[in-house]
Amino acid sequence: MKQFLIANNIPISDDNWKIYSGKNVRKEYKKKDVILEKGEVDNYLSFVEEGTARLFFIKDGRELTTRFVFRHQYLTSYDSFLQRSPSRCTVEALTDMVVWQIHYNDLQEVYNSSPVGNLIGRVTVEQIYLAKSNKEFSYLSESAEERYLKLMKDHPELFQLVPLKHIATYLGITPQALSRIRRRIS
Repeated sequence: MKQFLIANNIPISDDNWKIYSGKNVRKEYKKKDVILEKGEVDNYLSFVEEGTARLFFIKDGRELTTRFVFRHQYLTSYDSFLQRSPSRCTVEALTDMVVWQIHYNDLQEVYNSSPVGNLIGRVTVEQIYLAKSNKEFSYLSESAEERYLKLMKDHPELFQLVPLKHIATYLGITPQALSRIRRRIS
């Protein structure tokens, strides 16, 4: 994890790293494990070392995927984590995963005891915000086919890991529409 943070230009001294890393716990999940149930408060900000997860909710009996999370990204139901409120979505491991988790209370302690803690927090928020902003902009400015092609380019491994029905709901289309797009571009 330190290597990832340094790669994102966060200068971390060994002392500050000890403060932050000492609060993180390594956790493993198996494929299809539910990491967080809808209605639970997300107490952890997780950094994905290995694996892929999705956040989804159920509406009218259909699972709607709101986000995929990949290696070296942060995994959380962020509104639940920040507001200490019940999560509106479920978080599921799509593959076997290794994550590093820091509890909300421990993160607050890091923020208060280390200047680098606030920097890590800011970078985390920026990454989560940019992912959300890019997805919203994509929905408003690109066709479903353009979103599909971009997802294929950015995360080709997803198509080997995830059922197409989850990809379709993430793209905001039906599985049938996704099949038509896939046939058209093949």
